[in-house]
Amino acid sequence: MPAVVSKPEMLSADDFIPSMRNVAKCARQLSDLNFTWGLIESTAKMNCPTEAKTILPTMAATREGFGKLEQQLIANLVEENINKVVLEIASKAQVVVDIVIRNLYERTADVDFLATDDDIRRFILHSAQESAPGEAVVELRRITRRLAEYRDKYSVYEEIMILDTAGNVLAHLDEANPVNRSADPLIQRTLQTDNYVETFHATDLRPHLTRALIYSRKIEDADGGRPIGVLCLCFRFENEMAGIFHSLKGKDDKSVMLLLDKGGTVVASSDEDHVHLGRKLEMVLDEPYRIVDFAGREYLAKTCATTGYQGYMGPGWYGHVMVPVASAFRQANGHSLDAIDKDVLAGVMAHTGTFCPALNDIAKGADTINLSLRRVVWNGQIMAAGKRGDLLKLKSILQQISETGDRTSNVFANSIRDLYETVISSSLQDVQFISRLMIDIMDRNLYERANDCRWWALASDIRRIMAKGADSDEDRRKMGGILEYINGLYTVYTRLFVYDTAGTIVAASNLHRDGVAAVGKKIDSAFLPQVLSLQTTQHYCVSPFEETWLYGGRPTYIYNAAIRHPEEGAKVVGGIGIVFDAAPEFNAMLAGALPKKDGAFALFAERGGRIIASTAEDYPIGSRLRLEREFFSLPNGEGMSRIVTLNGHYYVVGCTTSFGYREYKNSGDYQNDVLAFVFVPLGKEVGERGDSPAVPPDLSQSNGKGGDVVELATFMVAGKLYGIPAADVVEAVDPGRLAPMTGSRRYLCGMITFQGSNREDSGIVPVINLRVLFDAEHREPDQHSQIVIIRSDDGLLGLMVDDLYAVPEFEASRLETLPDSFKSDAGYISAIIKPAADDKDRILPIIDPRRVFQAAQKKA
Repeated sequence: MPAVVSKPEMLSADDFIPSMRNVAKCARQLSDLNFTWGLIESTAKMNCPTEAKTILPTMAATREGFGKLEQQLIANLVEENINKVVLEIASKAQVVVDIVIRNLYERTADVDFLATDDDIRRFILHSAQESAPGEAVVELRRITRRLAEYRDKYSVYEEIMILDTAGNVLAHLDEANPVNRSADPLIQRTLQTDNYVETFHATDLRPHLTRALIYSRKIEDADGGRPIGVLCLCFRFENEMAGIFHSLKGKDDKSVMLLLDKGGTVVASSDEDHVHLGRKLEMVLDEPYRIVDFAGREYLAKTCATTGYQGYMGPGWYGHVMVPVASAFRQANGHSLDAIDKDVLAGVMAHTGTFCPALNDIAKGADTINLSLRRVVWNGQIMAAGKRGDLLKLKSILQQISETGDRTSNVFANSIRDLYETVISSSLQDVQFISRLMIDIMDRNLYERANDCRWWALASDIRRIMAKGADSDEDRRKMGGILEYINGLYTVYTRLFVYDTAGTIVAASNLHRDGVAAVGKKIDSAFLPQVLSLQTTQHYCVSPFEETWLYGGRPTYIYNAAIRHPEEGAKVVGGIGIVFDAAPEFNAMLAGALPKKDGAFALFAERGGRIIASTAEDYPIGSRLRLEREFFSLPNGEGMSRIVTLNGHYYVVGCTTSFGYREYKNSGDYQNDVLAFVFVPLGKEVGERGDSPAVPPDLSQSNGKGGDVVELATFMVAGKLYGIPAADVVEAVDPGRLAPMTGSRRYLCGMITFQGSNREDSGIVPVINLRVLFDAEHREPDQHSQIVIIRSDDGLLGLMVDDLYAVPEFEASRLETLPDSFKSDAGYISAIIKPAADDKDRILPIIDPRRVFQAAQKKA
């Protein structure tokens, strides 16, 4: 079949926008606002050109500034949406191949070990000898039962076959498989190889399959080492891949997950009706993603090579995931920010410059432009206060500018929030996915441990020796040799040991030569009855995760199975225990999937919060993880992700509860819920940050129907709204012009050189910090701070305020001067604007500039 041809160039941001509804909506809104800005500018030029000349340059700069930010905003919206999808498909592609490779690594050990099984050797040698037909049938039944025992425990195999060196099938399990002899070259290749052989192709060994994944190993005579046969383990490939695809397939997931061979041919597909087996695809290995055409549609695609496991790289397969561009961006973020505690979210947003610098720059840029525009509008309102004629027209235009500026800022704010939503939801999605991968790896690994202990309990020589009592040194040495041989192949265990019905260890291996002499010692007496009461060869039991002398006083799991009499299957003659090397093995599972980010760490923990594995020194094994109860109450197989505060830091945390693998933990065999946690830091926890930005009251202004009015310039100080008569205000200016005065009093911010519209309103102006004057908590000026220049009989004075608000009109009847008897106790307040009839408990204090001057002079 022809290969898929990718486009020669990447799509531009504009090409993606139609597929991104939120981005398309933002682009339309900003386009409409650009038109509105142009209309306002034209109106100002026509209706009041002289009065508007002071604001037209700012409007032009505002349009240009917002235009540049608009391009950055749209580009970042597109980029972050793509990044989110690419992260998801790349993660899936990596997991698709790595999970199966980890599984197949265990198969290489299985075939190496089973090929040395003495019962299989004896069966092959017996088959080569002439014997009575009845005796041959008995032997065949015996070996078939043994192979069935193996398949029942290692349920990843659909067929196990024993062949002689000529390719004749001596024994196998699948009754629906009619094969008697094989001409497959893998037989001769296996006989000529001193290691396992891994093949994946069409074969006469499995004639009903289009291809089979087979692990084969030559079987040698124990005495002389000459080849006497071939063992073939046929892996349940389609079944395994279906399980992997199912576990990775999310709700409304339109992606197609694939496994490709070295040439890019599809060997497994999550949707065979759409992407057929045998189809050849172009791989996307050296780029973050690529747009490809497939079946007349455009797809985002990514291919990942396996990272391997313990040096094993598998058959050379690749994970490949593709998702239609048209539907890739339809999934909503799920209002991720709404689910985060307000204080936590505010603290996290303080670190956007670290984890999301591009968006942080856009937000700051939009804020700077809007603040500059607001200052110009506020100054224009001051200039037009109390005026009529064309200046009244200017008021109307200023109102339009203010409203359009607010609308533009809201579009930017909402779109930037969408960007943060996308970035954070992508992080939340990623850590939950990683936690699921970690717990899946753990369950799959421990599934093998449950298989191993049950199979090794069936070792014929061990059963025979234990049945007669293991009463000789020779017998104990023989068992010890068997255990050492097994342990040398299966290095995930520090020790294997066999014990009698009294719980005394009679033989043991010692992989690391740790100096612990196990033979002759007793196992835990409380655990022994559970082993002796196991009903069948399919049953096993596992110790709690606890400290044991068998693991050097450290905590681990010990898997146990009963050893049964070779002739009387119901009679238990002892037990076998295998000591899992928990510390390095669990750490490798966690570290292998951990995001490569400074400060990230992962844990395995029990439902009670006790940590059983950790990559972080601050969270040692045995300590308790203190998180909300909802994490530890998750049903099996379910996960969640949140932003939490932990030890003074904000973290994105993902968690998934164990869900077993195949029949392991899913058939009533074993109950042991473990949770995988992944923590990725966002920054240090932010403490008290002074006044929260207060929302000014919605002042009831004049109804505009005539009558006497009062116009006030209003601004914010320490979270409260204040006013000054507009006639006493000259202008608001940028604090960036402030020159500090070394050695001055705390209330004096510094000086500015001010050039007003006339000589009287020009000169060197001292600037007072109203926060200090009002005894409010000190806070350094920020981007919202402004300097308001006021005048009085004593001259000009600058007031440092937290933010500008508006220049509203009020009916003169609402102005109430404070009584003389209270003026001495009223600080800097000379009057108030009373609440409107329908606006209870809202008053606006009016500052007397003369009193501020007097206070400053007294402090001086």
